[in-house]
Amino acid sequence: MPEVSFEITTADRPAFEKILASSGFFYDFEIEVALSLADETLAQGEEKSGYYWVRLLEEGEVIGFATFGPNPSSVHSWDIYWLAVQQEHRSKHYGSVILKETENRIRSVGGKIAWIETSGRPLYEPTRHFYLKNDYELEATLREFYGPGDPKLVYRKVL
Repeated sequence: MPEVSFEITTADRPAFEKILASSGFFYDFEIEVALSLADETLAQGEEKSGYYWVRLLEEGEVIGFATFGPNPSSVHSWDIYWLAVQQEHRSKHYGSVILKETENRIRSVGGKIAWIETSGRPLYEPTRHFYLKNDYELEATLREFYGPGDPKLVYRKVL
């Protein structure tokens, strides 16, 4: 079983980029947004940046990660911004391991609700199935949010 870690280092940045690119799901600008969250965390720390991390490592290599943080407009809601697993490890249920660790960490600091959003494009069907399988409920659909025919789907789970 891979090792779980809650710390990130500058050496993780290329691994995060590789993991996101390997999925085939994200636009280049989206990958840059994820990397900017890592940069902000590295520069300011978790509490000040508001971004927390879970890494999954196998033999010292990062094979998956999540980043999440408290929603600044809520007293108890946390947003899960990114959750990704290296393509060749995706059928091993490691995404669920990372998600459970993320939920546990949110709970441990007083978070009550986790929110995740994703695209409604057909490409994201496995992602939507993953959220439902992990007891998230579809809370909202924002039509045409990302572009023509591409709604934003918002899922929530009471922790």
